[in-house]
Amino acid sequence: MMEPFVFLDEQATASLLTMQEVVETCEAVLLDQGSERALLSQPAAMFLAGDRDKPTQFKVKGGYLPGLDSCGFRVVGDVGVDGQFGECHYCLLLDPRTAKPRALVAQTELHRMRTAACGLVALRHLASTATLTVALIGAGKIGTYFAAGFHDVFPDRKLMIASRRIESAIALADRVRVASRRVEAASVQDAIASAEAVVTLTNSSEPVIAADVLRPGMTIVGMGEHHELPAGLLGRADRFIVDDFGFASVLGSLSVWLARGDVERADAAARVDATLGAIVAKRATGRRSDADKILAIVQGLAIADLGLTEMCRRRAIAAQGLTLSGPVPQDVERDMHAEDIHAEGTH
Repeated sequence: MMEPFVFLDEQATASLLTMQEVVETCEAVLLDQGSERALLSQPAAMFLAGDRDKPTQFKVKGGYLPGLDSCGFRVVGDVGVDGQFGECHYCLLLDPRTAKPRALVAQTELHRMRTAACGLVALRHLASTATLTVALIGAGKIGTYFAAGFHDVFPDRKLMIASRRIESAIALADRVRVASRRVEAASVQDAIASAEAVVTLTNSSEPVIAADVLRPGMTIVGMGEHHELPAGLLGRADRFIVDDFGFASVLGSLSVWLARGDVERADAAARVDATLGAIVAKRATGRRSDADKILAIVQGLAIADLGLTEMCRRRAIAAQGLTLSGPVPQDVERDMHAEDIHAEGTH
C-alpha cells in the first residue's frame, strides 16, 4: 500500500514528540551535518515580503538529511517585527528518491522545541565534567521547553532559572519542578554566580551579562536573536563554537558585533574553533579541558525542523496502522505503537 500524504496541524504535532525525543533527533541532525552528509538548499534561504503595512515576511529554507531520510522545505511567515503579531511555521516533506510530496506539517511549537533542544545538545557536548549547576536566563516560550527537557538530559544537575522579571522565573521554576528535579528561580546575577554553565534565551537588545562573568571552566551558550551577549566575551573565551557561522552572522549577538564594528567578520570567522555538528560527529574538539572558557553561539538549525517533521510523519502513518515504504534508518527508529498516538490531524 502506498503511503498517504500526511497533513498535521499544530494540535496534532504538539503531542507527537517528547522533548527527550526532540533532543535525540536534533543530535542525529547535527551528526549528519558534522559528517558532511546533510545537503542545504542553494541559496540557503529565500525571502519574500508580503503585506507591507503589517509588515509580513516569509522565509524558505531547504535541506536533505540522508541519515533521517528527510527532505524538503521549511516555510516561516512572520507578521510584524519578529512575529510580534503572529507567526506560522510549516514544513513540506518530499520523497528524496521519487520527488513526490510526503507531508505538510505545522510546526510552530515544534520549532520552539527544536531551538531549546539544540541548546541542550550544545551543553551536553561543551559543559565541563565539573558542571553541577546550569543557569538559564530567559523564561519565555523557548526557555520553557529548555527547562522542561533539562533533566531528561542532565538528571543530576541543578537548573537555576533567571529572567529580567523575577516573577517569570519563579513561575517557570514552579511549573517544571517535581520531586526528582533540582530547579530554583534566582536573579540573573545570583544565577550566573552559582553556575558553571549559562544559557541565554532572551529577546533582549542589550547584553544581559557582563564579559567578566566568563570564568575558567565555564560554558556560555548564547541563543537569543538580538544583542544579549557583549562582544568582550569573544576576547575572553578560549574556545569559540557555532552551529552555523553564516546564520550566526545575520541573527543574534554575533550579527550585532559585526554590524557595530566590534569585531571584523574575517576575525570572527578565524576565531571559530569548531562547529557544533563537527563536535557531535567527533571530527572536531570542543572542550579540551575542564579549565577551558567556552563561548558558543547556537541558533539551531533549520534542517533540524525537517528531521523532526519526518519523525512526526512516521508517527502519524503508524497511527493509521500502515507501514512505511522505503528505508527507515535504524539509528533513529522510534516506538510507533498506534495506541499511544493521537492522529486526529492526519488526512
